[in-house]
Amino acid sequence: RSVSVLSPGVMGQTGLEVSELISALVREQDFSAVIAIDALAARSAGRLCSTIQLCDSGISPGSGVLNRRAELSQKTLNIPVTAIGIPTVVDAAALVGELCPQCECDSIRSMMVTPHGIDALAAAGAKIVSRAINRTLQPFLSDEEIDIFMS
Repeated sequence: RSVSVLSPGVMGQTGLEVSELISALVREQDFSAVIAIDALAARSAGRLCSTIQLCDSGISPGSGVLNRRAELSQKTLNIPVTAIGIPTVVDAAALVGELCPQCECDSIRSMMVTPHGIDALAAAGAKIVSRAINRTLQPFLSDEEIDIFMS
């Protein structure tokens, strides 16, 4: 099965709006679907790097960290969009509220917290997601062959 991969980075690094880039590619190519993978913001510390969210309603990159970018969805791209995300940050105010419900959190509303060892945790999550995608899109490949592609 033919599969294309794009790792667009973030607008702050590339100067490119992800939705515009993907929209242009979808218009020019005969894609049948988009799988959008992104880090997510959690509302609870217990969800950090411990859950994987999967949905078919699309995703708005950056929205969890108060930097909403244009939506990637079937409505905006005219093809099915599957969004996959792993929570890697939690809002500091939500975290303080969890740990100390009576504490005042207004001064930290715009701060985000990430767990110690986030690089290793993100790599482990990426391995799980990439294996699942490879098994789904390339069911004829063995686990050994998938491991070769992932290395």
